[in-house]
Amino acid sequence: MSSVGRSPSNSSTMNPLVKSSHGGLITIYVTSTAFTITTLAVQTTLWSDGRWLIYLAGAVLFTLIAHAAALVDRRRLRLFVLLLIVQAVLLLGLIHLANYYFLTAMLSFITVSLAQSNLSPRWGNLFSLVLLAAIAAWYGVMGGWEGVWQISLGLGAGFVFITAFTRVADNERLARQQLEAANRQLAEYAAEVEQLATMRERNRLARDVHDSLGHYLTVINVQLEVVTKLIASDPARAREAAVKAKELASEGLAEVRRSVAALRPSPLDDRPLPDTIRQLVDTTRDTGLLVTFEQRGATRPLAAETETTLYRTAQEALTNIRKHAHASSASVRLVFEPAAVRLCIRDNGIGRHDSEDQVGLSALRERAAALNGSVLAENHAEGGFLLEVTLPIAHYEGIV
Repeated sequence: MSSVGRSPSNSSTMNPLVKSSHGGLITIYVTSTAFTITTLAVQTTLWSDGRWLIYLAGAVLFTLIAHAAALVDRRRLRLFVLLLIVQAVLLLGLIHLANYYFLTAMLSFITVSLAQSNLSPRWGNLFSLVLLAAIAAWYGVMGGWEGVWQISLGLGAGFVFITAFTRVADNERLARQQLEAANRQLAEYAAEVEQLATMRERNRLARDVHDSLGHYLTVINVQLEVVTKLIASDPARAREAAVKAKELASEGLAEVRRSVAALRPSPLDDRPLPDTIRQLVDTTRDTGLLVTFEQRGATRPLAAETETTLYRTAQEALTNIRKHAHASSASVRLVFEPAAVRLCIRDNGIGRHDSEDQVGLSALRERAAALNGSVLAENHAEGGFLLEVTLPIAHYEGIV
């Protein structure tokens, strides 16, 4: 019996008269009641011989069966088809009781609507044709063949209308269901995108906090170490280191405030990238590390994200040299090429003993990858460690 069912996408669809609402079910009851009352009022012979009570009971039973068929689980197609057949047989009996009154035959519209809405188009049409033929034959055998063509044409036109109406209603309902499903899927995608954006923003903020505060706190720590060592033997130099530490603390606090206020802080403050890197170099020199800076190529306008990435690279690298490299000197070189900008930082320290990236270097690789750039981080052949970041210069960056 599964072959007469609808496709899976439509299998749960209810017919347009009873679409999962009390109002729709009431439509069946109102229609059946109206036809029944009209028949009882017009066919007075039902009262004279007492058949009105049997007719009324049959009409009520017909309506209840229609109700049951409308609500039956569409996976139980055998039961559904059985209810349609019982309803059709009961309809023939009501037509006979009503002396073949046409309005009683119009109760078949409810049955056709149920069949068309819940069976596949082929089987729904076949059932409608069989029902129409059965009613016409019933009229011909029991009531005379003179009115067969009239009843066939009249009910046939009604069946065609009900079929067309049901198909349109089903298609409209299916389209609405698909739209609702698409809207739900779109909402899920939007939630996923929002979650991904939140995660990316958290990662970005974590990188910024690590790069910015890590740099300032490292330098401040070095200055405070100078204070503790020289406070007794060289108070003047200790005082100078303390003042420098306070200045750095103020700068770090200001940058934290900018991060909280803007969420996308620009450490460059609209200054050229070479100037901001020179300032980093100067700050690092104050800690006792000999650092040189060299620029090759003319300064070119860069995208804000490109400049920020290069600045954070220099900041992170100089901080790591001070903390881990045990180096006495370092060099910073900024190279502007026709299609790319490259930042090279090398120290004469002990180099890296393992190949696993730390947090700062992993964050740097993420930044560079997001800009289609590359990162080279390795021990130098002549000693020390080399960090080289290369970022492409997009066409629009050169005309900003």
